[in-house]
Amino acid sequence: FTPNPFSPEGKEKIKEVEEKLDFQFPVILWYRYMGHDFPLEGMQEAYENGKIVELTYQIVGGAYDRNPNFDVLDGLKDDEIRRFAKQAKEFGHPFLFRLNNEMNSTWVSYSGHLSLCDPDIFVQVWRRVYDLFQEEGVDNAIWIFNPNDVSYPPCKWNSHTAYYPGNEYVHMIGLTGYNTGTYFQDLTGERWRSFTEIYDRLWRMYSQLYAKFPWIITEFSCSSVGGDKEAWINEMFENLPRYKNIKIAVWWSYYDPDPRPEHKGTPARRYWLDEKPEYIEAFKKGLHQTQP
Repeated sequence: FTPNPFSPEGKEKIKEVEEKLDFQFPVILWYRYMGHDFPLEGMQEAYENGKIVELTYQIVGGAYDRNPNFDVLDGLKDDEIRRFAKQAKEFGHPFLFRLNNEMNSTWVSYSGHLSLCDPDIFVQVWRRVYDLFQEEGVDNAIWIFNPNDVSYPPCKWNSHTAYYPGNEYVHMIGLTGYNTGTYFQDLTGERWRSFTEIYDRLWRMYSQLYAKFPWIITEFSCSSVGGDKEAWINEMFENLPRYKNIKIAVWWSYYDPDPRPEHKGTPARRYWLDEKPEYIEAFKKGLHQTQP
């Protein structure tokens, strides 16, 4: 992932990093929100360049605005969703479709935390969107169910299992687990986590429930604040093959800003892959060791 991958700047950034790695990314990540059109032109260009898009579609509103997920349940957004679905059908090629990711959290409108603490609302929204896509004949979307690796708040009602819409509504299982580093350690208690600490835990949880599905790390990264990012990348490549269900992993190459007004958006969690030459070299080495 890099911001705006369909823009000239985004495409140039992807090309720049691919040249440094001597590797062509087969998957790129992009976001759309309810009310947006399907990005047909960008999707077509990506397809012609041999890339599949992980298209994330989120039903979100402002933190204190009317929650649009209830409008979806009431059928008030059917026309918008149908328009998007018709455009997806027009595209005609397979794409990865990640709907309302990281729902077991506090930071998105469709989370249980912001939907009456009731995961059933998420389930019914998912099924409604899925059914509308089916009615419009969309057969090229690969549906990804994608919780966050840790539930916030850490309550039983907020477990990822409570949000699962059912086997008939899912094609792949998405994994998202970041080493966020230690920038906010004094504020939130976050700490440095190794790749295996994050993904061994997910393997133990998910292999009991979703073993029959292919898995995708829909987004992940390592911050450069608080530890050795180069060593983290090396460990990631050494251990990724152990998780046999994982077929794709998408590196998030950007940053999380510090939201506090006094810090004015200072880069906090520094996830850039090309932040330093040694990160690129470690990634390049890992890529070429694991290619068949």
